[in-house]
Amino acid sequence: MSSARMSDEYADAFRDRMTDHIRSSPVSRSRRHVLIGAGVALGVVVGGTAAAAATGLLATPGAQVTTPLQESRTVTSTGSGFVQLGPLPKEATGATLSFRCLSVGTFVFGDGAGVTCAGTDDFRRPTTYFLERSAIHGGRVTVTTSDGAGWTLTAAYASSETTAWGVNESGQSYGAINDRGAPDLVAVTATNGRDGYVRRTDLEDADGATAARSFTSPADALRWQEENRGVVHRIPVFEADGTTRVGEFTIGG
Repeated sequence: MSSARMSDEYADAFRDRMTDHIRSSPVSRSRRHVLIGAGVALGVVVGGTAAAAATGLLATPGAQVTTPLQESRTVTSTGSGFVQLGPLPKEATGATLSFRCLSVGTFVFGDGAGVTCAGTDDFRRPTTYFLERSAIHGGRVTVTTSDGAGWTLTAAYASSETTAWGVNESGQSYGAINDRGAPDLVAVTATNGRDGYVRRTDLEDADGATAARSFTSPADALRWQEENRGVVHRIPVFEADGTTRVGEFTIGG
């Protein structure tokens, strides 16, 4: 299996969690999300929104099921711009986005989420994203860029609904990470390509979320990152029963 990145949604959630624990610090910290350029996983955590669509795992419990409400529209441009979608339907909860950068640069959507592209590998990999209704103004999906940055964006109004997590015989919830948080067993793709689930507690121990609960300053977060630089954490992947092992999930390195 080729090296893969942690899902955008999970990486964002982890960074947000770390920030939440040091919010009282006088150091100013941006809340802008970065969707590309900071992946650290060698497996794939299945998120409940765009990541589920991108991996074809819409049947994963807890995933977001999205229904397009119009034909998609594509714009290719340089510098800040927008895709005009027209009047916003009442039934639309937002818009589906498929974004690809054409040059090095930073690209920010209307809700503050952003994409940073640092090299040609990023140019080849599209980012899928769901933009909430509140971030759409005047029927436009906007892209604000660094000077001279090129991009192409395909967008369409859509309605979305987050499905329920499953519950196994042991009473453990399982499925995709979504806006409700993470279930007891988190859907992943193991390093051997098998789909399965890791224990949330194992995942949080490996990715630093557990440690982040004790952080009191930005220095604590930086210290943890330095101590874990190059460390590879291997955690078991199970079927939905939480006991039948099907592979391993690797974070770090």
